Amino acid sequence: MTVEFSGDFSDQRINFNLKNLGEINYYKVQPTKVDEESIFIIIKDNLLAGISYGSLDDWSDDSRFVEIVVPENVIAADFFYFLTKELDKAGYELNVGYEMTIAKESIEVYNEYLQKLLPLLNLCGVKLFKAKKKTSKARHKYIKSLADVPFSINYKGSKATVYWVKRNEFIVKAGATLVENAPLTKAGVIGFAGKFGLRLREEHAEQIKNDTLIQDVKLRSVNEVGTFLYFAGTNSWLQLKSPEGKTLHELTVVK
Repeated sequence: MTVEFSGDFSDQRINFNLKNLGEINYYKVQPTKVDEESIFIIIKDNLLAGISYGSLDDWSDDSRFVEIVVPENVIAADFFYFLTKELDKAGYELNVGYEMTIAKESIEVYNEYLQKLLPLLNLCGVKLFKAKKKTSKARHKYIKSLADVPFSINYKGSKATVYWVKRNEFIVKAGATLVENAPLTKAGVIGFAGKFGLRLREEHAEQIKNDTLIQDVKLRSVNEVGTFLYFAGTNSWLQLKSPEGKTLHELTVVK
C-alpha cells in the first residue's frame, strides 16, 4: 500500500501531511505548543517510553516525539484509547487505568486507519509487532451473590455507595459526592483520564447537581466508576469496600 504525502522539515521537526489521513509530526525536541486533540507517542533510547493525549509532561532532552493529528472522521479521544489497547496487545506496559466502550464499527475504522499509518510510525520508531508479554494484571470475576452488597467509596473527597449488579453494570447511588475539578498534568492541562471523566459527567449531566448525584447512575466498569467519581489516579478495585471492610478486589480476584 502506498500513501501519498507532502510535508516540510527543519532541524527540529519533520512534518508528513497525509491529506485525508491527517498528519504525523516527528520532533527531535519537545514541542512547546500542544494541541488538545493531538496524540503523542514518546520515544526514548529507541524504545516507546509513553503515550499522551492533548498534553505533554517534561521529558528529558534525549526524548523524541511522534505526534498524530487525526482526520475529521476519527474521534481523537476514542482513537487514543484504541491505540493504547493496541500497544498493550503488542506488549507495551502503559498502565492504562480506564475503560471505554467503542462501537464495533468505529473499531474497524480505527484499525484500518492505524494499518495505513503503521509503515510511517515504524520509521519513526513506533513498532507494534513485539511479542506479547505475560501479564500479572489481576483478573476479577463477577459474583451474583454480591449484587445486593453496598460497596462504599471514600477517596479524595468523593464518597459514594456502589452496587455491582451485572457483569458490565455498576450502579452509583444518588447522594454520591464527586471530586469537583479534574487534576492537571505538570504542563498545567487536563490529562486524558480527566477528559474522560468530564465526558462521563457530561453524559449524565441531568443526574448531577453541584457535584452531587441527584439520581442513580449506571456505569460499565470499576474503572469507569473511579474515573467518574474522582478522575481515576488509583486502583479502584481497592477503593470499593464492603460493609465488613473487604475490598472488591479481595472478594472477586481470580487466584
